[in-house]
Amino acid sequence: MCRVSMSQVRRHRIRTKKLLKELALQPLEYYLQSRFLRWAGHVTRMDMDRLPRMLLTSWCPSSRVIGRPRMSFGHSLKKFVEKLDDCVDGYALVRLDEALQVRDLSKKPILLMQGIYDDEEALIAKRNGFMCVLHTQEQIRTYSRNLENKNIWLKVNTGMNRLGFSENVLTDLNLLNIKPSVLMSHLASSDDLYNPSNNKQFKVFNNIFEKYSDIKQRSILNTGGIINFPEHAYDWVRCGIGMYGGFNGEENLKTAITFKSKIISINNVKKGDSVGYGGRITANSDKKIASVYCGYADGFPQSIIDGTKVMIGEHEVPIFGRVSMDIVTVDVTDIPDIQFGNWVEFWSPKNSINKISNNNSFISYEMMTRIDNRVKKVIYED
Repeated sequence: MCRVSMSQVRRHRIRTKKLLKELALQPLEYYLQSRFLRWAGHVTRMDMDRLPRMLLTSWCPSSRVIGRPRMSFGHSLKKFVEKLDDCVDGYALVRLDEALQVRDLSKKPILLMQGIYDDEEALIAKRNGFMCVLHTQEQIRTYSRNLENKNIWLKVNTGMNRLGFSENVLTDLNLLNIKPSVLMSHLASSDDLYNPSNNKQFKVFNNIFEKYSDIKQRSILNTGGIINFPEHAYDWVRCGIGMYGGFNGEENLKTAITFKSKIISINNVKKGDSVGYGGRITANSDKKIASVYCGYADGFPQSIIDGTKVMIGEHEVPIFGRVSMDIVTVDVTDIPDIQFGNWVEFWSPKNSINKISNNNSFISYEMMTRIDNRVKKVIYED
């Protein structure tokens, strides 16, 4: 558009801010949140039999829903809570600082998914009325020193072998004088409906629950579990990636976030010429290659394979060449009216993040959490 190549940018020390001004572009992060809150508002107005609405509130009608917001998924935590506070029964967060932000915005229950690790964190949890997941005896001792014997979610290891008490250790908990209100665990393969490990985990989980009559509530389902095993919803379900349209199973949720940037250069490439670092791919015919202002520094993985489809308008076009730090090259040969400044959507409601992640041996969680802080976020509301 401005006839500015990357070599000219380096030679003349053209700053990003000036280049964006000349191209009439906002920084990439300006557009990232464009879809999330529009979609969130749309979900809250859906009929109860629609899949996204069911996922949040009525898929498991006898259960309470905990939303698991992720600041690094490219959205504003404040806007997230404002939009979805009426749809969820509480929030679950890993980081204490994020939980404190949500407490300023909502009076609903907040669960610290990793619990507390020292006396200072325990006192903060006490002041703010946070529920705590406890998964080690050290945590139980810290909790007992500082907090009343309530709001405890006891995590048990039912087969994932990551966090939680094993069944044979639980007999010692009576000596520590705790009274959990919720028994919880986590499925290792919730997105795989036919994986036999799921039924094994359900069996272990329910056997433990039956042995401890003082524990009245249960929680084991995340997004994949909500979709695949609603009969095990019990008392609480934890909906995280599903709120953003990410899911690695067969159900095709609509992606709630648009990750996009603009074309800043278009070059003609002759048959036999290669494109990008390492010359990874060679043109088998004369081609038109567009450079898009986005790269692995923004969170779009460098290992994305050639042929991965992105969207320009209604056209699907393949990535052509290795992803650079700030540039992605795409083959636009078959788009006759392609222009500088055209938007390229890497994922969006039209181009599911699940399709891109699955085709590249990623998971949608990883794709979203890769989004760098330099990417500007914009929220579009209906």
